Amino acid sequence: MNKIVVETVGLFLFSVSPVFANSLTGPDSQPEVQTYKDIPYVSGGFGLEERAELKAIGKMDNLELSFALQNRDYIGSAEVVIKDKNGADILEAVSDGPLFFAKLPEGVYTVKATAMGKTLEQTAHVPSQGQTRLYFAWKDSIASHTLAKK
Repeated sequence: MNKIVVETVGLFLFSVSPVFANSLTGPDSQPEVQTYKDIPYVSGGFGLEERAELKAIGKMDNLELSFALQNRDYIGSAEVVIKDKNGADILEAVSDGPLFFAKLPEGVYTVKATAMGKTLEQTAHVPSQGQTRLYFAWKDSIASHTLAKK
């Protein structure tokens, strides 16, 4: 009987060890490139290591977005909508962190970012080579007001 219990416990530990190992070391911090309508994008950037990895992955992209409060505290989970000059949706996504990179065809785009119920909008002139950077900063009072409601 002891042999059966030991084998069963051993089999259980072997089968769940990847789950426990992942929870001890944290989730895979490597940001994943995703696509929307054939447009590749990647987002994340919480923590110095993930931010460095994300910037390395996104250095070949031609659009970089960053999301923060005006006090410079980073925020994540911004809803991103990018429209072309004709108003057609090119990309819709939710950012996994304060940084968002995309590879768009050269052109002029309207970029909307929504966080804490407030949408900010900017125009991006995206080159075929190089990178356009847009910074979205929400007022601190919006965050305080949102947190106070919860």
